[in-house]
Amino acid sequence: MDEKVNEILGNLYKDVKNYDQRINYHADIFIGGCNYEVLINDFLVHQYFGPIKGSLNTNIPINMAILGKGEQTWKVRIYPIYDRNEINGKIVSTKKTAIEKGARAKISIEGLRFKENGDIEKEFGKILKFEAPLKKDEKTGENIFADAGKPYVEYSGTFQADVPYELNGWKNSVDVSKENKEQLTAELLKEYEKYKEWLQNRELDKIALSKLIGKKEDAQAFFYNKKTNEEYIIDFLDMWGKKGLKTQALENIEIKYYGNNRVITLINKSYNDSPLWASYIDEENDNSYILIPLYFHRPKPGAPLEVIR
Repeated sequence: MDEKVNEILGNLYKDVKNYDQRINYHADIFIGGCNYEVLINDFLVHQYFGPIKGSLNTNIPINMAILGKGEQTWKVRIYPIYDRNEINGKIVSTKKTAIEKGARAKISIEGLRFKENGDIEKEFGKILKFEAPLKKDEKTGENIFADAGKPYVEYSGTFQADVPYELNGWKNSVDVSKENKEQLTAELLKEYEKYKEWLQNRELDKIALSKLIGKKEDAQAFFYNKKTNEEYIIDFLDMWGKKGLKTQALENIEIKYYGNNRVITLINKSYNDSPLWASYIDEENDNSYILIPLYFHRPKPGAPLEVIR
């Protein structure tokens, strides 16, 4: 089975163009005391919904959401904290009602060029630097989150990207927000059921084929070479091919729209993340689980939904 996956996805790097002009954009995200989503061009590139103590600092590659050079948009959505637990084989979350005073949010975006060995070859500098506003607490005089007490807040803006490629992505896809939502959700759920079955049965070749179009674009966006392609295969097998996975019911679902309503996904409303998840016993003999997000689009009117990321 691993050989079939390598046959399908192992040569992505051979179609990569303009490797010598490569530039990888990264979002450096600092979040404290809240949950969040970060979107580039209205596509979700990172999120966290769960318990958080202190702060979280992460660096996220974002080229998969940049379809071509020019002006791009960014958006940060801030939410109250979710507490997440696995109880009796189900993920259960409880949500606080308001953003806390201690919440913090910063994001910066920079361009980098990497050498073959992964070291940084060239830094193009920061092209965006944003920090959510603070204000003085009238009672204590301390700096607090300016939008504390609200159930939700959003910040947005633009930046320039100089990538040497053009991806089709979802630029010409159907605006599915105009379709019947109930029928669209049912169609999407059937696709998730298909992936759930493939995941449970370790039909990795079917999963690889279904993701091929999107992964070809990822390979170009991230300028795969032979080594990074091989690393992707390892990650693919680790995510989709874990032994002993027990898939769970797709329940409490809701459709979410991204990419200016041309990209859709499902979430479980209980914990605001992918409903496609499976439990397993990890190397330390502890119970663990994986959540696998899928993003679909309809390439043209009347066409079936396809995975694009």
